Amino acid sequence: MTKNISPKLDTPVLLLIFNRPDTTKQVFEAIREFQPSKLFVAADGPRPNKPGEYEKCEEARRIATAVDWDCEVKTFFRDSNVGCGIGPAGGISWFFQCVEEGIILEDDCLPSPLFFRFCSELLERYRDDKRVMQIGGSNFIEESIRDKDYSYYFSNHNNTWGWATWKRAWDLYDFDMSNYDLIKSSGYLANCFTYHHEFTFFKWILDRTYADIQHVSWWDYQWELARRINSGIVIVPQCNLIINIGLRADATHTVNEKGTGSKLKFEELTFPLNHPEFELTDNVKDKIFFNLEITTFALRMKLKVKALLRGVQSRFTDAR
Repeated sequence: MTKNISPKLDTPVLLLIFNRPDTTKQVFEAIREFQPSKLFVAADGPRPNKPGEYEKCEEARRIATAVDWDCEVKTFFRDSNVGCGIGPAGGISWFFQCVEEGIILEDDCLPSPLFFRFCSELLERYRDDKRVMQIGGSNFIEESIRDKDYSYYFSNHNNTWGWATWKRAWDLYDFDMSNYDLIKSSGYLANCFTYHHEFTFFKWILDRTYADIQHVSWWDYQWELARRINSGIVIVPQCNLIINIGLRADATHTVNEKGTGSKLKFEELTFPLNHPEFELTDNVKDKIFFNLEITTFALRMKLKVKALLRGVQSRFTDAR
């Protein structure tokens, strides 16, 4: 493995935290090892009906700002709780009001020593390439079926367990999905996805998101939509560079301690990077990732049956 020998990381880093001092400490120590010159910390406020949460939030904030190297630190700490939809989205938007590009880590996404270098080099390489909207740090695909010719591949799927992007890309983000009705009614949504199961799933989850936009506890499906309708693609490293250390009962979404993500480990990545010759998304790996990590077989079948029933009902109504 080639070590990142740079003593200073010039790429700005955003750390999103909440109420988990233990995981925050581990992620902060990984950031501290690389001593970025600019560190941004965004935190949601404690929930008033959760005893002891105020103290946990305060401890996490203390840990995340205990900088002992030459670094500009900026904070965005909320007094009240806005939830894990608006909270992270607002933190990322605040970050890109201050910088043109940067690395984003949540308090449970532990980066490998090479993650920062990987992101920094590719942020520079694709800075002005509007086709690329995101650099991911995770790879869920089995090593035996990976293409070893290049250091990374291009994907159509989000990968936000440790990632990086540019202001030019995040400026396209719309938490409220203001144009969703128009995109769907015009038939454009179907054109954003490669095959039927993928379209069926994302239409289902995007419909749910849009219908309850002020209360959803996620922000990344809105980012998925923003990328898709702008034909933006994602970089995925050939070697996994992120471990999620928050797969436990007190998580909001990642509560499955035995899921696929729990099997991830840090892997070796060789520098200098070997860049792909073409910006083509790998639809084979995308289908594997979709079936493995985004959905389950049972959910895909459930959505397929629902779609079939809607079709039958529609034909019956028309016949009347």
